[in-house]
Amino acid sequence: MSLWFILLSSASVIAYAAVGGVLLAFSDFLMRSFDRIRDRGGIEVMQVINVEILRSVFMVLSMAMVPVSAIILVHAAFHGDGLPRILLMLAGGAYLIGVVAVTGIGNVPLNNRLAALEASAAAPFWKETYMTTWVALNGLRTVACMLASGLTLAALIIR
Repeated sequence: MSLWFILLSSASVIAYAAVGGVLLAFSDFLMRSFDRIRDRGGIEVMQVINVEILRSVFMVLSMAMVPVSAIILVHAAFHGDGLPRILLMLAGGAYLIGVVAVTGIGNVPLNNRLAALEASAAAPFWKETYMTTWVALNGLRTVACMLASGLTLAALIIR
């Protein structure tokens, strides 16, 4: 592995874990906490978060990892060998499919549906769909981030 690729992969271990850590916080305790707020407070908080997150460092980092993951996957496919090649290809794919695709196909449409509802009318959607489907999809994204981080770290260790 070339030095630039080792450095990029090393930085991606940290970035994947950081993105996964934020997602883990939502799956682990934030969403449960929002659900326990009386009346429609949790719905309103999540509606605000879904706007504010677009202007966050988290969004910059998570979006920056899209081309980085593609570079890792493609570079490993064409220039890697052995088990590190496979691990790096899986890592890049895990992020692109398990985080980016799941976000675009699942979480973002649910966020948009929640945003379109008045908080006072959103309770059925919140309870029946958002707190089940969104949280499950977020758990999948969390696992994909941690998997990408672990696979990349493993590839760097065994190279």
